[in-house]
Amino acid sequence: MRQSSDLASRAKTPASILAVLALIGVCVLFFFLGKWQWDRTQDILDAERAATFAAVSVAEIQQPMNSKDFGRSVSAVGKFIDQDQVRIGSRFSPDSISGDWIVSAFELSSGQRVAVVRGWVPKGGSFSTPVSQVTVEGVLHPSESFYDFGGDQSGEVVVIDSQQLSELWNIELLDGFIVIQSQVPLDSGAPLFVPPTISTADVAFPLQNFFYAIQWWVFALFAVAIYIRWLVFGSKLRA
Repeated sequence: MRQSSDLASRAKTPASILAVLALIGVCVLFFFLGKWQWDRTQDILDAERAATFAAVSVAEIQQPMNSKDFGRSVSAVGKFIDQDQVRIGSRFSPDSISGDWIVSAFELSSGQRVAVVRGWVPKGGSFSTPVSQVTVEGVLHPSESFYDFGGDQSGEVVVIDSQQLSELWNIELLDGFIVIQSQVPLDSGAPLFVPPTISTADVAFPLQNFFYAIQWWVFALFAVAIYIRWLVFGSKLRA
């Protein structure tokens, strides 16, 4: 009984109250960090598994796009906008040769526009742009954000960002962009198609992100254990 009384007394001291408040704050923080990692795990699975769906018209994709649509196979019917094209430098061909990716605005039959990666050309190499209507199929990607946009209409652009391209071309674009995998009809001077950079098949469960989530929750339990040990140990010393 005396030990229980000592614990209760120690728990009511100002230091213990401050420790409890700090513990609550830490546990809440760790809980939400774990939840963020858990949600990220689900987003990765959604994006990767979306690629297994049958191709749909890009015009049917909900705007703004969400993670479950990225990696999905999409089709589009329309025309390339010849004056709205940029080069993305330091990108690679299927054979890992450095060159340029050609990114163009593509106007759908509905009047909507979407950015598409037409393919790869050698550094500074030429390519042709069809003036007639074409049908393209490809893989939907989220806008890149690992570098600043940079560049201008007459030069190279560093990343493919639909919002920044929309401002550069002064047109409204759908969210994300398409990496083309087929085009009908295909002209002889078209850029070389490149593989999508997002996974397009179901893969193993992303254990790394899963364990990151569990890790934060374990840290929260560890913080609780430290507090209890401090409380009990302090009471024993006082006894």
